[in-house]
Amino acid sequence: MKSRLNAILCMIAMVIISLPATLSAQLSTGGVPCSFSLSIAPDTNIYRADEPVSVDKLTVEDNQSPVPYRFAVNLPVNLGIEQGQWQRTAGGTKVWRLSIKSPGALGLILYFDRYHVPEGGKVFVYNPKRTQLLGAFTSINNNNLSTFATGLIYGDALTIEYNAPEDLSMPELHISELGHAYRGVSGDDRTPAGFGSSGPCEVNVNCTEGTNWQKEIRSVARIMVKRGSSSLWCTGSLVNNTRNDGKPYLITADHCGKSATATDLSQWVFAFNYQGSGCKDPANEPPLKSISGATLIAHGGDAGNTGSDFFLVLLSSAIPASYNVYFNGWTRETTPASASGTSIHHPQGDIKKISTYTSLLTPSHWVGNPALSHWRVTWTGTPNGHGTTEGGSSGSPLFDSQGRLVGTLTGGDSSCDSMSLNLPDYYGMFSYHWDQNGTDSASVLKYWLDPNNTDVMTLNGWALSVPETAQNDWLTLFPNPVMDKLNIGVSLSCTKFLQVTIHDLFGNKRYEMRWNGTMTQNRQVDLSGFAAGMYLVTIDDGDRFFVRKIIKQ
Repeated sequence: MKSRLNAILCMIAMVIISLPATLSAQLSTGGVPCSFSLSIAPDTNIYRADEPVSVDKLTVEDNQSPVPYRFAVNLPVNLGIEQGQWQRTAGGTKVWRLSIKSPGALGLILYFDRYHVPEGGKVFVYNPKRTQLLGAFTSINNNNLSTFATGLIYGDALTIEYNAPEDLSMPELHISELGHAYRGVSGDDRTPAGFGSSGPCEVNVNCTEGTNWQKEIRSVARIMVKRGSSSLWCTGSLVNNTRNDGKPYLITADHCGKSATATDLSQWVFAFNYQGSGCKDPANEPPLKSISGATLIAHGGDAGNTGSDFFLVLLSSAIPASYNVYFNGWTRETTPASASGTSIHHPQGDIKKISTYTSLLTPSHWVGNPALSHWRVTWTGTPNGHGTTEGGSSGSPLFDSQGRLVGTLTGGDSSCDSMSLNLPDYYGMFSYHWDQNGTDSASVLKYWLDPNNTDVMTLNGWALSVPETAQNDWLTLFPNPVMDKLNIGVSLSCTKFLQVTIHDLFGNKRYEMRWNGTMTQNRQVDLSGFAAGMYLVTIDDGDRFFVRKIIKQ
């Protein structure tokens, strides 16, 4: 009886989707670790990262190079399954745990150089008080480089836990670096930094200043940039292309991503919807909706030294519909069409803020760069503040009065200091990004954002407003994004029929199949002949109706 009870408790723990704790949706499946529900003794196997971190030395370096905004140093470690502690529950679940501590850290990040979890395995990360939980991370987080990065766990200690059925093959879990945050995050039981630490002049996006910018607000993401031994805060935004296919392109600044390796990029974390719900700063940090990983598509301007300072990436995962994102429109006109607009950004890694300008943008140079590759902008006081930019705002989008992307932030002199409110900032021109940083597809935008070679000067923004049912336990679609073969997994018998229909975004039916009788095994649909883009999969068995968006790569 006790064995059966333990098994039931563990099963319950694996499917619970809410807790009285801070949860972070980072393409995870939810649930809680088995150790939370079962009487498993506390983990006593604690790894201490004793490499000294001199905040004074880091502060001197940061003052010399204030952008992009570094908030953590990444300490080399060598931690894998061998260092942890294995236990088996009476119900037949394997539990592995490893606790890690880096004294003095405001927060910790785990960087995996080997991450491969078999289907059925689950990885969780949580703080000692169990008030913050990330996961479950599963096989959906596997990538072709076998890398992964978690979001921040606040404080100087954490536990990583792996749960799996007893007969499941072993995972590959190896942590090569430990991000030690020394500023720019909310410290556990400390004065908040990061969240709530931007200057007092900044304006939250859900003040009246953001009323007419709700679509554009949805496009903006805070980026946890990994670049060698540093972790940085930057800002980026999703950008539309002329196919209107939802391809997850995101643009930021070259000085954020310059020198980041492909492995580094695979460990970037993009947080959407990180914002307050009202005009006042919230008392508690809003939940994060994040995805991990990207690949470099094009960049130019040598961090602004020779051009317009842009960095275009393709996110490694399809963005869940529940994130409700928006892909910005743009204009490559060389003359600004309006004398007003905004920038939306994450100063010092804080929640999303909005800054307003009411004077004509001026073509300008960036420091040491003779080219007229940047827009010069000065900010205006508004009813709820006088928004400026700060470290962490790098790469943020500049919008004209029609909500079209016209530039990305390189830097400037504005700040919340009363003497600096009206000093200028400089945004790399979108028109310069388009075709003037070089001649090949690796250094300009036009080949990627106009793949059909339409030569349009402006493009509207785009968002897919199609209802999507939640993923059901009885049905799964994988992989997503998909290259060639889409697997349809059914775990329950469909005694009537199962009809699968795939439409493109213009409503054209591209595939239809009807299976009669019982189907309890995976089926494959060949999408190799489909053009890259987003499609809608509709599945109906007479009693249940399911709609899912997929990305064909």
